[in-house]
Amino acid sequence: MLRQFNRFIILALLIGVTLYITLTNSERATLQLGPALQITTNAGVLYLGIFAAGCIAASMIALFFGFKGYMRERRLIGMERTRQAFFELFVKARNLMAAHEWNAARNVWEQVLRKDPENIIAKVELATCLDTLGDSREALRVLDLLRAEKRSNAEILFKAAELNQKLGNDTAARDNIALVVSEFPSKRALERARDISEHMNRIDDAVEYQNEIERAGYTDGSTAAVKTRLLLAQLVQQSPSDSSLRESLQAFVKRHSGCIDALDRLAQLEMAQGCFEEAAELLVKAAKASGDEPARWLKVVDLWLTKAPGDFVKRADRALAAARSATRSSTGSARIRAELVVAQTLLALHKYEDAHTALKNLPSLAEREGVALTGELKQTHTALSGLCLSRLGLISETAPLWQELGEPQQTSTGSRGSPVSAARSEPSPALSTP
Repeated sequence: MLRQFNRFIILALLIGVTLYITLTNSERATLQLGPALQITTNAGVLYLGIFAAGCIAASMIALFFGFKGYMRERRLIGMERTRQAFFELFVKARNLMAAHEWNAARNVWEQVLRKDPENIIAKVELATCLDTLGDSREALRVLDLLRAEKRSNAEILFKAAELNQKLGNDTAARDNIALVVSEFPSKRALERARDISEHMNRIDDAVEYQNEIERAGYTDGSTAAVKTRLLLAQLVQQSPSDSSLRESLQAFVKRHSGCIDALDRLAQLEMAQGCFEEAAELLVKAAKASGDEPARWLKVVDLWLTKAPGDFVKRADRALAAARSATRSSTGSARIRAELVVAQTLLALHKYEDAHTALKNLPSLAEREGVALTGELKQTHTALSGLCLSRLGLISETAPLWQELGEPQQTSTGSRGSPVSAARSEPSPALSTP
């Protein structure tokens, strides 16, 4: 109500101003509009006409720009609605992928691409869905088409390399990663290029990529081990014969004394040359470098018992000494595994009483070491205990052990005669006994 009253006052003021201008300008004035067109009237009326024309012109201009702004606003609102709907499709597709609804996600990504055929993210995600659904070739086809359009996109190249490698095309995978390295050099790209080259047995290329990684400063705790592994592979690849490889490895292990693979390889070459002392020394170094891993000490034991020539008593003593070496510095579960190696060696040497004592004392040792005899440890202990008891002729005591292992219960009846003879007729325990 107050607004209407204010408008009425403004209107009255305008009328008053109009009357005032008209009455105070009663003399006549002439407005020349052209050579033959002129308007003669009171000056007040003429001024008001010009004012009214100006207002109308200003209103038309304002109306034009207002309408133009209105249409632009509507277009922006429409674009925002479209963008929001597009974004919601992205979110929906991502949610479906997170829920592993791959077929539904694939359909949504295809819907996205119908709206925006050039969308790189949608094509990459569509390729991921196709790959997960088992259609890796179709996924790769999608990426190849996209790569032809967007050659320098790192995401496309990484995904294409992954799919090519999955399909067994290492050459194409390496080419894709090489493009990434040349255009978007990064630690991940260099490592992938190195690993693919190594897998293809292109060791020289792998070494060069590793050198690039180091030059770029992308180093971590595994850098030295990887470099050593590659240098060893390069050395093996470049050696024309076993004799030259043996000489190269002898120099290599002096520089890289902790390289277990090099020590193993050189030990095999030394054994082939009949140098069992040197081979045993190398295998001992490998065992120590592995942190006294029991399986490594078993290799030393196996060398003295089955490969090295000479007096068996001396070889047996050295084998047992090697087995016991694993128990000196190890603790926890490693100590228990080492004791199992000792028991296994004693069985191989036919020292069944000693083996039985060692196996009998193992649970109390495990308790002192804070180790639970479960899983593989318990299974190995049970198997060795059963084998030891059978070697001692205590067949009846082995039944619960075989049942525990899930194996058929062994009996002493039949053509083998007495329990002792039956036990003695079993195969001699090999070092590969679990």
